Amino acid sequence: MSAVRRLGSPAELAAATGDHPVAVLDVGAGFVPPSYAALAPEPGGLPSAVAFHRRSDHGVPGSAVLGTASGLATLLDDPEVRAWVTGGGNRHLSVPRGTVDVLRDRLDLGRRGGEWDWMWTREEPPPVPGEEEVHVIDPALRGEVERFLDAHSPRTHGQPFARPGQRWVGVRDPADGSLVAVGGSEPSQGGTPTLAGIAVETSRRGQGWGAAVTAHLTRLAVRESGACALGMFADNDAARRVYLRLGFSTGMEWTSRWFDA
Repeated sequence: MSAVRRLGSPAELAAATGDHPVAVLDVGAGFVPPSYAALAPEPGGLPSAVAFHRRSDHGVPGSAVLGTASGLATLLDDPEVRAWVTGGGNRHLSVPRGTVDVLRDRLDLGRRGGEWDWMWTREEPPPVPGEEEVHVIDPALRGEVERFLDAHSPRTHGQPFARPGQRWVGVRDPADGSLVAVGGSEPSQGGTPTLAGIAVETSRRGQGWGAAVTAHLTRLAVRESGACALGMFADNDAARRVYLRLGFSTGMEWTSRWFDA
């Protein structure tokens, strides 16, 4: 008897993960069958791990796993699951931080990837000073936003106006009109507005502009969609403090690896 079973719907994925926010908000209605669950270690319990399709923030197909190291091993030791993870155009895999050794023992991983946190909230943030200065950025100004990110946040995954459904906002210096801060929001695979590209002009950091942009985008997301999410590099402690203060919770600590680099 196989230690792995297929899941075929968003409801099955949510149930198998105990309604984990990644399964509900990040994947949700964007579920792409199949997904796979390692059988529960105890009768009536949740599976020890669940693997599912998850696109990257740039829309690149891949997969992710929620669960334990032993459950991840069970999934990747199954030939069907292993072929699914690496085939079908999938180019990356995200697993719980601390389980990457399980991957190295079973897959030919590329060197590209890193550690990042997925955070989420269903609550509007408290009022933030400067939020009233945040304004919508016209798509025609895409080049200006790109240059700002290149100069002040070169690691960002934000891609201004690269795909439909994005919303970009910013703050400008009233004296000369130059950008002080920017940030974007884009629907996740499941439709949840997900923040990216939150950046502040280097000399203006520590003045609350990043919090103002984040609060503005989060407030709109929660009002319109009932939730907001974001991804952040795990080593960005300053950003984490801002997000926690605005009501976000860490839903998942990921390690991601790509197969093609």
